[in-house]
Amino acid sequence: MSEQDVIATLKHFAGRKPVFRLSEVKQSLADERPIPELAAAIEPLLPDLDLTLHARDGDYDLVRLPAPQPLRPVDDARQRQEVFLRSPAVPDTMQRLLEAYIEKKTGKPWDDPVVLDRLRNAIVAQKSRYWKEKSVSYKKGYHVLGYLAYHAPVYLVQFEHILWQLMEDGLLKDRMRVLDVGSGPGMVPLALIDLLGRIGGGEAHLFAVERSEENIEAYSALVPPAAEAAGVRVTVEQPIGADLRSLSMDEIPDRIDLMVFSNVLSELRQMTVDERADLLARLAGRLADDGTIVVIEPADLANSTMLRRTVRAALDRGLTVYRPCSFIWGTPCSPARCWTFEQKGDIRPPRLMRRLAEGPEAYRFKNTDIKYSSAVLRKDQRTHCDYRVPPQAKFARLSQLRRHRNRRINVVAAVMSGNLGGAGSEVYKICDGTAASPAYAVVPGYLKGESREVLQQTPYGGIVQFYGVTVRYNKEHDAYNLVVQPETRIERVSADSGADSC
Repeated sequence: MSEQDVIATLKHFAGRKPVFRLSEVKQSLADERPIPELAAAIEPLLPDLDLTLHARDGDYDLVRLPAPQPLRPVDDARQRQEVFLRSPAVPDTMQRLLEAYIEKKTGKPWDDPVVLDRLRNAIVAQKSRYWKEKSVSYKKGYHVLGYLAYHAPVYLVQFEHILWQLMEDGLLKDRMRVLDVGSGPGMVPLALIDLLGRIGGGEAHLFAVERSEENIEAYSALVPPAAEAAGVRVTVEQPIGADLRSLSMDEIPDRIDLMVFSNVLSELRQMTVDERADLLARLAGRLADDGTIVVIEPADLANSTMLRRTVRAALDRGLTVYRPCSFIWGTPCSPARCWTFEQKGDIRPPRLMRRLAEGPEAYRFKNTDIKYSSAVLRKDQRTHCDYRVPPQAKFARLSQLRRHRNRRINVVAAVMSGNLGGAGSEVYKICDGTAASPAYAVVPGYLKGESREVLQQTPYGGIVQFYGVTVRYNKEHDAYNLVVQPETRIERVSADSGADSC
């Protein structure tokens, strides 16, 4: 009896009724195996069929699971997660798993001076290569350990911020299939495991693609034990060992609810923007109809602008940007100079990082700040913000700023950065999807009150309306500053402005 025959039979029964008996399946298949043996054989197939198995009266009930619902925190879990994100740190359980893995790989205590020196050397080498080539290799053992010691803590917490935003937007399900593309040693699944453990609900089936054997080894040593220790309902599959450039779509599970590319596309240096967009589009074919793709890249100029160009090319292949871009004039953007990123509060350094930072040049080994560029993509046309500038509204497009130099105008745009200013002034990157030259909202240091507070409180990607800002041209950077004056009025776009959400 082939597996495909079994799957087809289970689908047939599940399509007819919500609960059926395993003995019925056995009879239909003419399978001679005892009921318990047949149950053990089909159990691994059930998550993909949205079925569950329950023993009853010497037989088993096969129960069709209800449709997944948006994931929501239970009881006081929201407060717990918000407290965590205000002062985040790698959970102690995960720190111990990492330390144990280092000891297994090196045969020495994790804080042995020789081990620490070798980790420092690996970190310095990685950072040097990154700034020269904007890419890092994690093929050798100490390179992976160096990554786990220096980069991984920030990436884990960074993705928890992203997961929390996805949950707040209703994009996470209480039962979901997750694919981490180019998973490395598993920071994305570890972040999800930590979140599910803290909010006290939800279940996930985790898949991964990774080409490095060293990373796969680390993934296997960290992710399944973390899921077990957290007591969450998470099934962890062995990563698919494959290179993304030659990956067959047949190797990828379908009906994926959340697909993640974390610091992956920037590593495909030999691929053009169009080829990266093609890869996104191909893998989107494995998404559930209401599935989500998250792409994350470092916040530096080269990688951030590459991400925006790739996302723009993905729009031509049928995908939709859910966040952060909103295209409020109804036209696609030209992102050649779109350098924009998010910044979150620093993490508390874990034990290993603190030990590495002891001694001279401690700054080289302490990595606690969270800055990243990201995009959330969908294939069902759903967007976070559906606001469009009304036809008769008296707002200037950012593409027309050259006509309004030194004049006061009205503008509507998304706030695409935190405060980039200094010496008292506040500066925010803004975008309306039309500008070829970068534009910034500038709040002078002497200006106090509501205008400053509105921009401070506007979340990344939030839409604001500026009434009476002065246009100044910055010739050195070929950019425009929209200077907020005492008489300037700034308002957040809301449902009153014709948007269901923003």
